[in-house]
Amino acid sequence: MSTERIIVLVIGIIVLILSIVLMFLGGAMLVANNTLKDSEGYLNTKTIQIESNSCAVTTLPADIDLRAAWIWDWSDLAAFRVEGSSDNPSKQLFIGIAEEMYVKDYLNGVHYDEITDFRIFPYELEYTGHAGDSIPEAPATKNFWEESSYGTGAQIVEWELETGSWVLVLMNEDGSIGVDADVVFGAKVPILFTLGVGFLVGGIILIAVGGLLIYLAVRRPRSTTQQ
Repeated sequence: MSTERIIVLVIGIIVLILSIVLMFLGGAMLVANNTLKDSEGYLNTKTIQIESNSCAVTTLPADIDLRAAWIWDWSDLAAFRVEGSSDNPSKQLFIGIAEEMYVKDYLNGVHYDEITDFRIFPYELEYTGHAGDSIPEAPATKNFWEESSYGTGAQIVEWELETGSWVLVLMNEDGSIGVDADVVFGAKVPILFTLGVGFLVGGIILIAVGGLLIYLAVRRPRSTTQQ
């Protein structure tokens, strides 16, 4: 086999592997879209226990840049939902989403924990503590929250993508020490079905391309008969 044929064969195999990956991803997206969504279209995690001896639990800042929104309304690509309830019957849960600069200023000098590692499979939740001895004002008295909810029973916050650096905050409604809550995170991706079909179609096309390249690499050249 010539060098050129070996190169074509290797490329064909790579394309074939890529096609399998695309088809697997597309199939997984379609299965998730058809079987794992709840009645409101959200894909949800299992119930996660958030427990901290601090005044607040926050996520790492999520930096979102939607400056290309003039091409596509990126805010329609995904929506997120946080549903939680306090495990302490004597305290009400507060859930809020705000820009990073406001959260940092609000929690300046306050003891709070920041979630730095969150994995679903396998489940893992790690915190980084921030020292402080101040007790913050009740979070519901602040007006910088983009979305928030508080009270007894289950609290739900839904939020669509927006440009900025955003932080999710879980606290007791009165700002007191000791956050103990059960939380479920959900995401709604309206284009999940379209992405799944696109990946499947792309995988099928690449199978054909990869198969053709492999065929061209291994086929024997026609012999010529001299007259």
